[in-house]
Amino acid sequence: MSRGKNALLLLIDEAIGLVNTEIRILNMRIKYPIQFQNRKNNFSPSPLYLTDEIHLIEIMELVSGLFLSKRVVTHTGTESPLTEIGKAFEYLFNIKLGDIHKKHENVICRKTNKRTEFLDILRKAIIEESKKKGYL
Repeated sequence: MSRGKNALLLLIDEAIGLVNTEIRILNMRIKYPIQFQNRKNNFSPSPLYLTDEIHLIEIMELVSGLFLSKRVVTHTGTESPLTEIGKAFEYLFNIKLGDIHKKHENVICRKTNKRTEFLDILRKAIIEESKKKGYL
């Protein structure tokens, strides 16, 4: 037998071995499904969803503001990373922000009158409600 044929047979044997391993893993997943569940699957989805009127960049204004204010900390008391705050909002509102650092940069580099547009809307809504209830 030539070297090329031997090498080909070895590759075929390895491929068969990989297929057999995959079959064993699939059988284990069927037999013991709980052990193969992702940790994320243990959390029920949040009951909150955003309306079609809101844009992800607006949520990033909130995420960026909280991050930059340094008012969100981890369970150990250390400053929370931007990505963790973003992930919390993703879970809270059943959304995907994508590249959180890029979206954060998009908030920071917006035109001055757009930079905190959503935060300004929220501020105005609170002031109007306060006036309506006679507090101002």
